Amino acid sequence: MNRLLRSVSSLTLAAGFAFASVSPVMAGASTFVGEMPNLTPDTPGLLASLSSRPDAARMARQASPAQNFVRVTGAVKNLSLMLLHDVRHEAHVKAAIQQYGFQKVQATVVSAIRLAQLEYGAQWGNMLAGIYTARFKADELHSIVREKESSPHFIKLLSEQDAIAAAVKENGHDIYAAARAQVMMQLDAAL
Repeated sequence: MNRLLRSVSSLTLAAGFAFASVSPVMAGASTFVGEMPNLTPDTPGLLASLSSRPDAARMARQASPAQNFVRVTGAVKNLSLMLLHDVRHEAHVKAAIQQYGFQKVQATVVSAIRLAQLEYGAQWGNMLAGIYTARFKADELHSIVREKESSPHFIKLLSEQDAIAAAVKENGHDIYAAARAQVMMQLDAAL
């Protein structure tokens, strides 16, 4: 399973997004490093909506094979990993680490990325599921999830890596750009 997760994680990370950051300024934000500002009026509604989501078992029964594959393999979390990879190289994040220390800045970055994952994770997951649906039959995805590296279809997954990475880069561009912009806005306000 570790190899499967590493392979699937590599697929999305291999897309290698290099987007320009969009950093709108937040007026009136007063925060300390390590604390996240109250950024939008929708944030409380977003967090409250989590408690009204259906339970995981019911969601799994209703999900398509590709959605289940994305969920089980954890591929949807690659949005967070890509954001972290991108954000950690930002000059003002590096400067904040020098000024406030790694622990405080880390908490701020993780909070911003978690909020972006909450807001954009479902769209990202649906985009990934669409890519896997276009390339794999349901029984192939079930086999890979069930049998992991022993699946006769695992080799197909490996052979499709470049095509999947290209599709993620193309189909996920707008989702990633919006998530990144949100993270950068929060970091600009908090750091």
